[in-house]
Amino acid sequence: MTIDETAITDRLLDPADRAHGQMVLGALRTTLPLALQEVRLMQAFGFPEDQIRMALKIGHWLVGASLFLVIYFLIARLGDFDAFNPPILLFSITALFTFPMSNITIKTFNYDLVSSLGAIISLLLILLAVSKRVQGGLAVSLVALVAATVAAQEKLSGSPILVMALTVSALMVARRQPARPNVAVARGMVVAILISVSVSAIFTILYTVSLPWGLWGSVWKGVADGIASWVWVPMQIVSGRGGGELPNRFGAASIAIVCLIGMATAIGSASGRLSQAQRTLAIRNLSRVVAGCVLVALATGVVSIAWLQPYWAPYHPSLRPPAFAMNGAWLHFGLDSPAMTKVAFVAYAFEVIVVAMPTPIFILVLVANLLLIIGRRDYDPAAAFLFVIALILTLIGAVLQVPLAHRYLNIPLFLLLAASLMVVMGRAQEYLVKPRMRLAPASVFAVTASLFLVLETAPFRPLYAAFRPFWLDYADAEFVETGRINPSWMGWGEERALLGRKFEELCKGSPNLCQDGRIFHLYSGRWLPERPRSFQIFDAASVAGKEPLGDHDYYLFNRSRIVQGLPQPKSRPILTLDYRGYKMAWLYRGSDLAAENYGFGR
Repeated sequence: MTIDETAITDRLLDPADRAHGQMVLGALRTTLPLALQEVRLMQAFGFPEDQIRMALKIGHWLVGASLFLVIYFLIARLGDFDAFNPPILLFSITALFTFPMSNITIKTFNYDLVSSLGAIISLLLILLAVSKRVQGGLAVSLVALVAATVAAQEKLSGSPILVMALTVSALMVARRQPARPNVAVARGMVVAILISVSVSAIFTILYTVSLPWGLWGSVWKGVADGIASWVWVPMQIVSGRGGGELPNRFGAASIAIVCLIGMATAIGSASGRLSQAQRTLAIRNLSRVVAGCVLVALATGVVSIAWLQPYWAPYHPSLRPPAFAMNGAWLHFGLDSPAMTKVAFVAYAFEVIVVAMPTPIFILVLVANLLLIIGRRDYDPAAAFLFVIALILTLIGAVLQVPLAHRYLNIPLFLLLAASLMVVMGRAQEYLVKPRMRLAPASVFAVTASLFLVLETAPFRPLYAAFRPFWLDYADAEFVETGRINPSWMGWGEERALLGRKFEELCKGSPNLCQDGRIFHLYSGRWLPERPRSFQIFDAASVAGKEPLGDHDYYLFNRSRIVQGLPQPKSRPILTLDYRGYKMAWLYRGSDLAAENYGFGR
């Protein structure tokens, strides 16, 4: 388990806490109400804590896998291709399930699954609602609204999608009153807001009935977080507060509601003035313009790999004050020019996007956008819409100068993949419905591309978070420089299990090495299930300031902890953990640390 999972489940299993602090912060407001019922049931039947944690992770994965299948069938519906066509099915499912971001999302028990996949499903349903492929567009838009609500209340990153779902639902209502579109859409927005808040209230009720009475009030304060969280960051920036602080909830909700109703009224009024010919022309040109922008963005990301070196301050001193700090850290590039720093943030955002994509998927995105430029199909505007949302969300993160990482750009990454599959598989369907002899070469191509995907991503299993394309290596593979990061991964606590397993294998051949052994992990995590071993694992915080440094004491350092200021020992490690040659964790013997007079940063 990662550090996030460890912290969340420790509190969730505590009857006096139930991880209510996450709900108070406006996070996990969809997952926790459901997970808490599972936890209470298993606790009532006397299940051990580790089995409960494992059940939570298994359930989380199953939900995620099911949502990916929903996404695939929605893409097929919008792209007008046969979802069960063998070559299309093989490559699409392989792409969705080997995509590194997919694995991080569904294998980690936190807020990323619901917030990102819920947002993607909502956007696909929005496109379905406004298309001519369904009769009940309003009903579909309301389902999209519910999906967007559960995503936005789970994590702030889903809130822009909820704004779109609210707007589309309001516009669908306004279609029934064409005489006064601005008034009708304003009323529709009020109704949509009430539906969204009602959904949040249902989840809050489900959660609070299992909470100690004294915690109820703090949880209910965030019942409108889903519709309001998109204004939090602007409010924090205007007020000069840090990125980890919460604004006034009532003020944020009031501002959000006024903005939403005003925006809906303006859109309703403007849409009434546009002729059908003007709309058709705008849509026709949109696809080519958006495709060109995506290609430029990807080229920018590739170029910035050689140009930019990212750092975390305060661990690596910054020449510029932070624009947006998260947990006391902020991203910078060692530049003293404000203008160049802004350019660097934009370039780095797209660098993160490029590095997070396996090579076949990167090629898929390139091909999809080239096809949008040179041809036109009925589903191209839908794909262009997904591409433009991906660009906008990525640029928002860059402009706000948040500490960008692939986890924080998961929605744009999924949108790029979904839109590309829609465009390319839609064309592939046209190719395959013609002479049946084309099925054989298409199948060979699908198998080859799928195999390449598996082979390129396999070295980064089981979490796949440290993925980088086969053509990319980092210069600091053997060492760690304080504050120096890369666009891939620094570690999240999963090393406790992965390096622990390697140590367990070593112990089978050298039992004396592990007799009465103790591993002290300097970055929180958990290795499930806890069971009898020839050695024990502890959090190093339990011995801080009085670290034992004997022959059978071992210290597990991961890259994240060293980047965050803990000096890397000079001794030779007993074991290391690496992903395709890039070292992520080191295990040192305590007596070796004593010999070099290692002081743990003190």
